Order: sequence, then structure tokens, then C-alpha cells
Amino acid sequence: MRKIIGMIAALYVANVSADVIDKIEFEGLDRVEVEAIKDCIQITPNKHYDQSDIDATLKALFGKDFFSYIKFIKKGNTMVIHCVEKPMVDKVAFEGNDATSDEVLKNVIDGRIGEGRLFSLHIVKDILSDFQMLYKTLGYCSAIITPKVIKHPGNKIDIVFEIIEGSKTTVKKILLVGNKSFSDDELKDLLSTKEAKVWRFWDYESHVFREDKIDVDIDNLTSFYKNNGFPFFMVTSTSAEMDFNRESYYCTFSMEEGDRYSIKNVNLESTVKKIKAEDFKQHITLLNGSIYNEAQINENKDKIMAEVALKDHPFTDVVVHIDYDKVNKTADVKYSIVERPKIFIERIEIVGNLKTLDKVIRREFSIHEGDAYNVYKIQRTVERLKAIGYFDDVQVNDASGSANDKKVLVVSVKEKESTAQLRFGLNVSDANGFGGFIGLVEHNLMGTGRVLNADVFWMQKYYGCKLNVFDPYFMDNNFGAGISVGAHQYNRKNIDQSVTKSAFLSPYIRYGITENLGHRIVYTVSSNNRRWWDRKAEKLYDRIPDDIEGVYLMKDEYGKYVCSEVASILSYDKTDNSYEPSKGYDLSLMNAYAGIGGSVRYWKNELSGNYYYPLTKKLTFVTTASVGHIKEIRGTRSGHRYALGGDGENMRGFDSYGVGPRDQRGNSVGGNKYWTLSFEVKAPLSTREMGINGKIFLDFGSAWGSAYNKSLVNDSCAIRSSAGVAIEWARSPLGVPLSFVFGFPIKKKSFDEKQTFTLTGFM
Repeated sequence: MRKIIGMIAALYVANVSADVIDKIEFEGLDRVEVEAIKDCIQITPNKHYDQSDIDATLKALFGKDFFSYIKFIKKGNTMVIHCVEKPMVDKVAFEGNDATSDEVLKNVIDGRIGEGRLFSLHIVKDILSDFQMLYKTLGYCSAIITPKVIKHPGNKIDIVFEIIEGSKTTVKKILLVGNKSFSDDELKDLLSTKEAKVWRFWDYESHVFREDKIDVDIDNLTSFYKNNGFPFFMVTSTSAEMDFNRESYYCTFSMEEGDRYSIKNVNLESTVKKIKAEDFKQHITLLNGSIYNEAQINENKDKIMAEVALKDHPFTDVVVHIDYDKVNKTADVKYSIVERPKIFIERIEIVGNLKTLDKVIRREFSIHEGDAYNVYKIQRTVERLKAIGYFDDVQVNDASGSANDKKVLVVSVKEKESTAQLRFGLNVSDANGFGGFIGLVEHNLMGTGRVLNADVFWMQKYYGCKLNVFDPYFMDNNFGAGISVGAHQYNRKNIDQSVTKSAFLSPYIRYGITENLGHRIVYTVSSNNRRWWDRKAEKLYDRIPDDIEGVYLMKDEYGKYVCSEVASILSYDKTDNSYEPSKGYDLSLMNAYAGIGGSVRYWKNELSGNYYYPLTKKLTFVTTASVGHIKEIRGTRSGHRYALGGDGENMRGFDSYGVGPRDQRGNSVGGNKYWTLSFEVKAPLSTREMGINGKIFLDFGSAWGSAYNKSLVNDSCAIRSSAGVAIEWARSPLGVPLSFVFGFPIKKKSFDEKQTFTLTGFM
């Protein structure tokens, strides 16, 4: 009986909670058609429905993302669904964005809102978060971004992002905690995050706080320690705390150095039958007893891998295994040549290059479609792509191909926002006086990989302009070609009473013969007009007959002439760093001939070289030598010949053109032979970032061999020598390297011109 009563009660409750309607109507629909939302309705006319049906309908309608508000209203036997449609975005605009362009901000939006799209509050919130991240990467950590909605008839709106960028947030102080083996200054030199200092006024961006710099700095510190004997070094934590005025940060790097290790044993083995380990042991430069150096360990691995691959063993790899003896603080390094599965490259895909042409990227590849899957060549490809400087990031991943023995390489690049660079600064030298320059460099012209340089420079004694275009893979060949055009005027009033105006055209090619040996061929044709500084003196000398002794010497240097020269330059570089070498040597041989047309004809040959030897970690001994000879045939001027001094590089302590043949009036006429030999010791005088180095030097040299009658010139092949000190500022605030030289002649001729202080700083 109780069961029957319970069933009756349940049926009654069900009938009370359920309901029936005759029809469904919509209110508020304007752009949205009923057919587009019909499938969302879970209530059927003339059938019972309950709250769960209403909830399901409501969820489905909101899922269409058409509406901002929905309400169910029952009017008699009719269910009215009242809808408020989301407004349509008509336009998106930005106000107050000086640090970045509208286009960059639109790229961040990435089409999520815009013309013809429905307004969505949660999407706007996501975009605001992305904008904040963008401004943080630009250094504006206090930027305030407010979206403003402007309503228009027809349920349309404009969205205006009002931006208050504020000032860039700088780094007030960097704190290093836990470093015992290296000083704060030495480690701060490694960081891309810099403290705000007065002397960094010319490089404001260096001390702007950016979160992405912190990760780079962790890598820099870790690499430095692991390359200097600390394999277990780690940065345990970092923090960046903004000060009260929200204008600067205090950055802290906490670290654990661990113990310093040395190398005990280095071994190489091969598990591949066709490969003998003994054939590759000469490529291991890591020595027993040396300080642990992770970079050197990996360089040896890469070198062995490269040599194995070059000997036609593509399906191999080199594995490094390191055993650490934590008691004796030593490490055993074992290189193993192992066999890899035989896999081939089916296809190479490139993604992410919006500007750079595919062929520009592909020509840097060391591996190609159809080749064996070679780990070394893939790694080399990544290094080459990073080296060209067009990309912020390069990643190579592989995917399965059409068969088990095939792979698809996916090369993903992230292009730099700009590959153009505007350069400007001041020039100063004793030879040319004081002035300035402005220039533009585009490293990837229209995505073709070509380089464009345009420079304008002006000084008290020298000014002009130059345009240069260079294609590193001319017509898709494995050599570079370019062309330079320009014009300049050189005032040599204090040297030989002359002014020379020149315009030139210079096509050239260059290519690498080996990894260290390069070759350039340069053709230069120039139109020149050399005249007297004093026009009255010029007219006077024009009236004097040429057969009067001594006058020919002066007249021969002046007038209009065309020089057409082709030069071959071989260069060999075995230094450890081409920018600031401390070990190794480099050589250069130049052979030139002028006379393929034009009014000047000569042969010229020059040989120069530098040798660098590290005396200590900070002291470098440098030897520089050069020798040259010109065979005059017809129409040569003093500018084609040799004179030494005044450039801060050779025969320091002598004035510009201070060493070499001179006429009886003291004007430099140049010699057809020269040699120099220099010894110097170089040491840093500042942090590496500032780039100030000191030198002590001893110079020897001579320039002699005038083609003029000996009675008309002072000429001597006697050795000249000088000694002194110099200060070089590689990263000066003028935008050019500066050199301050104090030189004192030890041995000179009476007609030589000395100069104790020389200042140079030319772009």
C-alpha cells in the first residue's frame, strides 16, 4: 500500500514541475537569424518541459557567442526568449602608443576583435594581458592600458585602447649573492641587464628592465661558470622588485658555485666497426689536468662529429659521458662514436618567415632534401641561421615522413622586428679634424639577404658620402658581390697645400676559399681634381714655365686625373676572436694594378700581419708588421704613395704623413717603399662593457724612395722609432671607437714631423 501511495506522489510532483507551451517566440534579434539558433532550443511546443530544459537551452544559446544577455519570459502559453545581441565592432584604434606602432598592436590582437567581429569582454581582457606583456618586453612595466567603448547606432561600437606608457623602467641596482670565485664587476659584465649609470647615457636601452633579459642572464652566468671549472653551478633564484615610485627595479641573482673541477682523463672510443677512434684523437684539444670547460668539451664533440661526417659516415653520432669524482674534484670525459639508424631527409619545411625569402634561408643549410639525417649538419645549419642576424630565434624539429626511414625537418624562425640600423655619431682625428656622421644599414634588404649601407660624413678637412650594396650570394652563387659609389673632398692644406675632390665607383666580389682564407677582388675607378689650397699661388705657378727646375715637382701633383685600379686581397685569419683577438694571427696580401684606362698607372703590393699572444688572462702581447712597394709608371700622385704617422696605428709619435719624402717646402710627396714593425702590450682598463683598453708600444718603420730628383726632396730609408702609451675606447659615447695616443720619437730625421698627442675616432 505504501509503495502505491509513493508512486502516486511522485507522478504528482512530476506533473507540477513540468509545463507545456504552445509556441516559442524571440525578442531582440536583429542580425542573428532564427534558423542560426534553432538547434539550441531544448523546449518543444505541446510537450512537457522543466528547468533542466531551460538551462540546456540557455547554455547552448550562450555557446553560440552571439548574445550578451538572455531571459526566458512565459506569457500565457507562449515562451518568449528575450535576447540582447553582442555589439558589432566597427573599428579598433589606439591612442598614446609612442613606443610601438599601430601595426604591432594589431598583430598582438591577431584578429580576435576587429571590423565585423562581435564584441567579447573576455577576449578584450586577454588582449589587455597580451598588451601588458608586450610593453614589459619594451621596458614599460608601468604602462596603463584602458579600453574605451564608443557606441554607434545599429548596435555598433568602436573600441579605443587608451595607453599611458609612462617612462621606461630602469634597473637601479643588481645584487649578486653567493659568488665567491669571481667579483661582482666581472659577473656584471656578463649580464645583459645593466645598472643605470651616468656614463651609460648614450646606451639607455642597456639599463631598461626587461623580464626576458633575466633568462638570458641566467644562461650567461651558467655558461661562464661551467666554462671556468664549475660543472655544478646553478642560479638558485632570481627576483626583481620594483621600488616605491615604480620607476626602477632591484634585481637579485642568488647562486651556488659548487666546487671547481679539473680534467683527469680524456678518452675516445668507437663502437662503429668501420671507424677507428685513433683517426680522430687529434681533434681533442681538452688536456688532462686542465680546468673543466664545458664549451671546450662540446667543441671537441662537434669537431669529431664534423670530421666523422666529412669522411662519409653520416649515420653516426658522438656521445659524451662524464664521470665526476666529487672527492678529488676531477672529471673523466669519454667521447663515444656510435651508430645511428639510417634515416634520410624527405622534406624541409620553413615556417615563420614573413619577410625573409625561403631561398635566403635555404642557402644557409648544411643539409638538403634527400641527404642522410646528419645531426652535425643540422646543428651547423642552426648556427649559420643564427649568425646571419635576421632572426631572434631558430628552432629545428623533425617529424615522421612517409616511411620509417624518412624524416621531415621543420625549420621554425622568429624574425627580428627590424634588421635596419640607424647610426650616427661624431668623428675626430688629428688628420681630418672634428666632425660627424650619419648612416643607415639594412642587413636584409626586402628579405633578399642583401646589405645596404648609406653614409654621410663631414669633418673639418674631409667630407663626403657613400652608398654600398652587397649581395652575399650573388645570383645564387657561392660568392658575394657588391658595388660602392661615393664622393668626397679632402683638404690637405697643412700637408701639401692641396684640395682634392673625388668621385668613385667600385664593384667588388669576395668569397671564402677555406674556413680561414678569404679573397676579394675590387675594381675602383675614380675621377679626381686636385688643386692648390691658395688660388693665387695656383695662378702664379701656372705662369711659370715647366722647364724651370723645381716647378715640375709642384705642378706634377695637381690637375684632373682618372685612376682605374683593380686589386686582389687575400686574407687569412687564425685568431680566436675577429672583433677583439687575444690569441692567434692574421695575414693580408694586397696586389693592385692601376692603368686599365685612366691617366694613372702603377703596380702596388702590400703584405701585413698581426700576431696575438696572451701573457696572462688580461695581458695580451701584440706584434704588427707590414711592408709595401709601389712601382710608378705614369701619373702617380702623393696620395698613391706611402707616408707614415698620425693615424694612431703606425709610427705613433709622428704627425700625419710625418715620416716619408718631403719637398724643399716641407710638403709630403710620399715614397714608393715602406715597412713598419710594432710591439705592444694591451690590458683592459675598465669593465668589458665599457671597452677601455690601455697599451704600451714600441714602433719601428720607414717610408722612402721618391721618384723625384734627389736634389728636390728630402728622402731617407733610415729607421725611425717611437715609444709611448695609448688608450682605446671601443664603445665610446661618440658612436665610434676612440684612440688617445701619447707617442715620443726615439729616432727621427730632421725633416720628419713629430706629434706627441694623437686623437683618432673615425667610423
